[in-house]
Amino acid sequence: MIFMEPRWNNIVTGIIGVVITTIIALVFWAVFADPRGPMRMYTPLWFFAITAWLIVPTIWLYLIFENYPFTKLPIKKRAVMIPVSVVITLICIAFFFYFYGPLAVPYFSWPKLESMGVAKLAARDYSCYALAYSAIVAIFGMGIWPILFNNWPWRNKVEQPALGFAVFALGLSISVFLFQVLVHPHFGEAFPISQKFVAATPWWKDFALTYHGNFIFGWFVWAVVYLIMTATIWEGKPWTAARKQPWIGIFGLVGIILLSLLTMYVVLSVMDINLGYAIPGGRRSAGLYWRYLHSAEVAGFMLYPTLALYYYFGNVPKKFSEEVNWAIRTVIVFVAGFIIHQLYYLAGPALLGVPTSWDSEAQLALVWATWWIVPLVYHCWFMDRWPLYKTPVTES
Repeated sequence: MIFMEPRWNNIVTGIIGVVITTIIALVFWAVFADPRGPMRMYTPLWFFAITAWLIVPTIWLYLIFENYPFTKLPIKKRAVMIPVSVVITLICIAFFFYFYGPLAVPYFSWPKLESMGVAKLAARDYSCYALAYSAIVAIFGMGIWPILFNNWPWRNKVEQPALGFAVFALGLSISVFLFQVLVHPHFGEAFPISQKFVAATPWWKDFALTYHGNFIFGWFVWAVVYLIMTATIWEGKPWTAARKQPWIGIFGLVGIILLSLLTMYVVLSVMDINLGYAIPGGRRSAGLYWRYLHSAEVAGFMLYPTLALYYYFGNVPKKFSEEVNWAIRTVIVFVAGFIIHQLYYLAGPALLGVPTSWDSEAQLALVWATWWIVPLVYHCWFMDRWPLYKTPVTES
């Protein structure tokens, strides 16, 4: 990213950025996602699948290819990257629906599932769940190398686009491996007849007390959040304490996974205090699968404040020691995320058209939490926050 300075002070610029991107998100939500609107794509997970896949190409373009070849364009004209990214998303979804699903793994394609006798609504639910999961895994898998390993060992040795292709190939391999280990077993148990010959029994069933993939979801979304925090408000810390690659990356990867698991169990403990102990096999808020999902949703509400604090508010504060700055930013994000979480359930039914019951099985707060960051990353990653930020004027 080119060095830019806020057009006004950090607070005013940040507030304007939040207001503008929120309004844009609300307008598009009203058209495409709101159950009361014209498109009504909120269920069954259709808008979630699209939204998650809208983010994946931004990772490819910004983090992996470093906006090549669009860096040659003026900042204003880089808005062309937005439709390019959207087209890539549509191509990816079409690939799963009409090629990979029908020819290899049917649960990625609802047309294929319907042709096999699965009910229309169930087919869409299965395939959109798979698409959303694959996107979340890809966001993490593709982000590991540029964020944690700083593109080691190619950094400063290989130029774009060769660097991008190398990192993309590695990230794709990591993502496919993670999906097969973390997600595919869920689909072996998802259908009426267990697919034990093509998918292993979920390896987490004995200690998670559920076969459901929401156990993975419950900590993996936290891993995505902590990876993004590492790249933004944490400025690489504390993993840079290892001082040298690849140890920084290894320390960061292991640390993020452990921290994510710990956070999930803290969230589950808070739920136990407020809701009573979960019942294996229970439904809605009494069920473990529901609580794992809501751990992921709590994590999702940390995404927007993390990115907004870093890009729109100038990653304040900066006046204290690095350790104190790190701690204050983290607290700001968690407090803001908790407040947003509460506001969502208070205002969501009227503003977004989501279910009024917070434990409804049709309630998926992650849809909004994920969609909300899409206008922000388009603006910040593709357009360097223009016109809210400007190139500093230097005196001759």
